[in-house]
Amino acid sequence: MIRYEFLMQIRKRSLWITTAILAVIMPLLQGNRGPSSLPDDLPARAVMGTWAFLFSILLPIGFGTVLADRLVRDRRLGIVGLLDSLPVGPGARVLRRYVGSVAATAVPGLTIMMAAAVFELATGRHDPALLLWAPIAFALVMLPGLAFIAAFALVAPLVVTAPLFRVLFVGYWFWGNMLPTNFLPSLTGSLIAPIGDYPASWLTGDRMLWAGADGWLGFLRPDVTGATAALSIALLLLVALVPLAASGPLLARRRVAG
Repeated sequence: MIRYEFLMQIRKRSLWITTAILAVIMPLLQGNRGPSSLPDDLPARAVMGTWAFLFSILLPIGFGTVLADRLVRDRRLGIVGLLDSLPVGPGARVLRRYVGSVAATAVPGLTIMMAAAVFELATGRHDPALLLWAPIAFALVMLPGLAFIAAFALVAPLVVTAPLFRVLFVGYWFWGNMLPTNFLPSLTGSLIAPIGDYPASWLTGDRMLWAGADGWLGFLRPDVTGATAALSIALLLLVALVPLAASGPLLARRRVAG
């Protein structure tokens, strides 16, 4: 089931097209403030951490919207009965599909990180370590947020429908990740902001966006260190388990209701 979900997801043209468009738009929008204008003597770890954070600003929006119909379309395609006949429960099925979806969605993200490393090598940073730090930065900055988003994108549409989830998700993304902490109560800059600003700040040695800034729920906003970056990753993965745990009862209820 993991293999099936992986192959289904990775073959979606919308996933690759969305990733490519957003990956090109973000450096262009940054202009002289983007990672391509970083000092020449900056360590490879900081360079790729900056690229990873740049991509994590908008790419998760594309990932979340693409994943939002993975479970609800089973009913539309008429394959719910076939899935129910499999010798695994609904919760276990969702977990397997979740793993396959995250793995497939991670491939374009890792691809653009490697492309960024090659770009840096080709444009003057002759440091082979860039190719090593590209997947590390992806794993630390982008992948935990993807795992967090994918869990909610798969399960939440069972409650609110896929179109409504997409609208709410875009609003949440800007409110919970990029809204200044002194503007409205927000999760921006906290350990559970999936934009990855804590790991990115640790990699670059400089605070990225609002990581650790004063604001609502101050206990979730410690100073950036290696330990707090690891804690942020762990919390995002733990919170992702909540919708996954709820998926079995939700699917069972929909089966009874349907």
